[in-house]
Amino acid sequence: MAIWEVCVDIPRPEYPRPDLRRAEWRNLNGFWDFAFDDHNEGLSQGWHERGPFSRQIVVPFPFESALSGIGDPTPHPSVWYRTTFNAQRPPAGERLLLHLGAVDWEATVWLNGRELGRHRGGYVPFSFDVTGALQSGENTLVVHAIDTLSKDQPRGKQYWDQVPSGIWYDRTSGIWQTVWLEPVPASHIGRLQLTPNVDAATLHVAAEVDGDATGLSLEAVALDGGQEVAREVAAPGNAGLDLRLPQPRLWSPEAPHLYDLQVSLRDGGRPVDRVESYFGLRKVTIDGKNILLNDRPLYQRLVLDQGYWPDGQYTAPSDEALRADILWGRRFGYNGARKHQKVEDPRWLYWCDRLGYLVWGEMANCGLYHYSPQAVANVRDEWREAVARDYNHPCIVTWVPFNESWGIWGVRERAEVQQGVRDVVRWTRSYDPTRPVIDNSGWEHLDTDIADLHTYLRTGEQVAVWWPCYRSGQTYVYDSNYPFWAQGQRYGGQPVVVSEYGGMAIEEYPPPPDKPLQACGLDPLSRYAARYHDLTRAILDLEDVCGFCFTQLTDVEGEVNGVLTYGRRPKVDPDVIAAYNREAPAAYPISKLAPERACRR
Repeated sequence: MAIWEVCVDIPRPEYPRPDLRRAEWRNLNGFWDFAFDDHNEGLSQGWHERGPFSRQIVVPFPFESALSGIGDPTPHPSVWYRTTFNAQRPPAGERLLLHLGAVDWEATVWLNGRELGRHRGGYVPFSFDVTGALQSGENTLVVHAIDTLSKDQPRGKQYWDQVPSGIWYDRTSGIWQTVWLEPVPASHIGRLQLTPNVDAATLHVAAEVDGDATGLSLEAVALDGGQEVAREVAAPGNAGLDLRLPQPRLWSPEAPHLYDLQVSLRDGGRPVDRVESYFGLRKVTIDGKNILLNDRPLYQRLVLDQGYWPDGQYTAPSDEALRADILWGRRFGYNGARKHQKVEDPRWLYWCDRLGYLVWGEMANCGLYHYSPQAVANVRDEWREAVARDYNHPCIVTWVPFNESWGIWGVRERAEVQQGVRDVVRWTRSYDPTRPVIDNSGWEHLDTDIADLHTYLRTGEQVAVWWPCYRSGQTYVYDSNYPFWAQGQRYGGQPVVVSEYGGMAIEEYPPPPDKPLQACGLDPLSRYAARYHDLTRAILDLEDVCGFCFTQLTDVEGEVNGVLTYGRRPKVDPDVIAAYNREAPAAYPISKLAPERACRR
């Protein structure tokens, strides 16, 4: 029996954690009381008990967004939320959990005036057991969020100044993913870690059990099309098991096959807890200069995806909107996305799994070219939570903790910075040895499984001339003093991916009147497709390159280099671009221009 009243007509109503689902839950999204606290006096004045909540906001949309009902993009570093819900205290042996999908950046939570706890990190979920603070009848939930302009915070593309400019965007502050309640047994599955083994045709299922697991056993059942194909029970006290899959069906972008999974905790013959999940059977490996998916060379045709929305900022207006972005990417001929400087909503990853869309999972970094020990620690700590959260998604084929030295400025020269990067890479490989890791996307590589490069050259000929520079060891980026390899490091034969190129704006689609053109070349619409083909063909023809990532899927605020407008309308015929993206890679003819000319800086 439910322990609360059921509500309907709430925003973002879909189940928020697709890889670990229970039948009973309650979504707390909707209208909440809200207040700005610009003088940061709310805590000392007891707003968690009697705050002056003079506004309302629609959760889970950030207050900067139009969908929140507030739409105020100016910095407000301290904000408060309050809502009420009716509930009954759980019966003996049961607990009630409160989940917050993401709150940027620091959150403190109270229920009925009792502090439940605090969390730092704006991109990952956190939970509290609210059973002890719950009362039968009406309950009051309060959240205090702090999001400063500090460059020490992982910010991604959120600007750290009063007004965004250039390739930096409006901030997302406070609650921006679903808030929800979930009743669970006192001993319950808190997390699943699902590791496929294609060679053995098995899935290793590991469960984290919250509460007393003494005498409990783990059972897992795999289903294909609703039919049971494998079942295994672990011995009591063993939180892991292997499911052997007969006639295994693999996951790939061409055939994104998924199995359903049921996992139970059992006390003898009595079920204690049961969750539902899913998995894809696939493996990612590196063979010399090739990246392999299921033992076959994988040419990655990716698009940079910032994950911003004109009416929701970080928060998509609907689950269907997340799905539609992936379908647009596929229609343009991309087989995946580099989700740039954002740990995305798990629902987007769910649709990538379902639709067969490759993903580079990337951490949001701190302020541009800013380094401090605290900044690296903040990235490190939140990155660990992000990788653990997203480990189960078969769509993710690469981890990227850092981008272009953001938050690790001076990596080529400073020993302590290099050590910080190495530590993050080492931990990532240790936690997940099944996926390659890129240490610092674009340049200043220290310890990377893929040598990825960023270039915004304007023509295919320039790309062809630039490439011998890289191959000959004169390894400075085409237009700057950023070396591809940090001090003391050299290329070690890794696969190469041109993971940013393009930056092409169209005259007929200018930036907003108050936003100057940024990070883009400018072409008339009549020339766009030809230049797109010229650049993409040149990259396809580069020797030893096994993938590209075009910048970008959509316009975002003043950065208007998307194949889609910010409102998700195509600027050019998707079928034309798709035909260019799907052309076969081939060895490019060696340019007659001397390499030394190409390598000047």
